[in-house]
Amino acid sequence: MLAYGIMFILLVMTSAEYCYNDVENACSTRPTATDNPLIPNCNAKYGAIDVLQADLQAYTNANIETSFEFLLMSTHFGNYEANREGFKGLYRKLSDQSWEDAIDLIKYIAQRGGKMNFNQLPRFKKNVKESRVLELNELNSLSKALDTEKQLADETLRIHAQAQHHTKQDAAVAHYIEERFTESLSQRVRQLAGYTNDLKKMLGERDPSVSIFLFDEYLQKNL
Repeated sequence: MLAYGIMFILLVMTSAEYCYNDVENACSTRPTATDNPLIPNCNAKYGAIDVLQADLQAYTNANIETSFEFLLMSTHFGNYEANREGFKGLYRKLSDQSWEDAIDLIKYIAQRGGKMNFNQLPRFKKNVKESRVLELNELNSLSKALDTEKQLADETLRIHAQAQHHTKQDAAVAHYIEERFTESLSQRVRQLAGYTNDLKKMLGERDPSVSIFLFDEYLQKNL
């Protein structure tokens, strides 16, 4: 019985997915032109990255999509008809932040031995009305921006929870998400919530055109 147990352990060890085993097997025979030049297990993957990679890819694409939406909103409010330089600057800043987040996510995926898949769709969907960014006025645009940042924040919490509660408990992914995104998105959500409520109150107290003008001036000075 003891001998059987020892043989079982040795069998598991020899069949385990280790880089050393790949190298040893590759070097034990003379390589030919048809041999696979890659050593499959000699990579930077560990923990639960294989399981979480799709979520990270989807979140990356969500940030890229969000970045272009904010850039379109910035262009809309920066044209000669709207001429809202404050709103233009706000949405350009949010666009740049989402773009930088996407780049950082791609780097992290590569750092953990994965590859970026730009065909991985975001986990959350937006309705048709939300996609009509060129039809939004100032207050509606703020509410849309707030909803978008909340969706991104909720997605970080979901990925963070998955990384913590997975059987392998990938603390590295959880720490990365918490450190890189949680605080930043919390600040963005709080800021946009404040802007939305402040503008709504101003519109109810004085002439709407004056309120929007003053609020746009305020945005220009505080960005």
